[in-house]
Amino acid sequence: MKIVKDDRRETLLQWHETLQEKRGLRASLRRSKTVNDACLSEGFRSLLMQTHTQWKIDGHVWRFTALAVTAALAAHVKSIDERQTFAAQLGQMTGNNPVMSELRFSRLSAVKTPDELLRQLLRAVRLLKGTVNLPSLAEDVFQWCLEKDELLNHIRHRRPLTEFIHVRWAMEYFQADDKGKDKNNDQ
Repeated sequence: MKIVKDDRRETLLQWHETLQEKRGLRASLRRSKTVNDACLSEGFRSLLMQTHTQWKIDGHVWRFTALAVTAALAAHVKSIDERQTFAAQLGQMTGNNPVMSELRFSRLSAVKTPDELLRQLLRAVRLLKGTVNLPSLAEDVFQWCLEKDELLNHIRHRRPLTEFIHVRWAMEYFQADDKGKDKNNDQ
């Protein structure tokens, strides 16, 4: 189930380009340590105006939080690399170790609040040195916020286990280097 549709994806990418050019907008978001900080930033307001149909949906206030987290993270993204999903990027091997250690990955998977999510994902973006699949990251943030909202409101949807964000992250993270191994075995 895709939450961030293609038209919103393009809006996000265009906004990210603008963010790179306008240092004041980017700086206001980079200082954000909490979701509330991000919501009060000038950079977030610029994204908010471009995406009002994404978050202004009755009964879906979680989208506002997801957009704020995404904006705060995007301010730390220097370049966009869409070859792998965000979680797979974290699981890519650098030498003998993945970009993000299994311990840090388990901390990311165990977050309970949007502020914790922002903090852990900021660490992940820094570990990737700012080269991130931003559309994948945005989709993951929106999925996390949707699942948290469903949990808080006791809403149960029947969906395959692999569609839950924690399961999908784990699959992508732990299988990230398998593709590299397969290529080496073919030679």
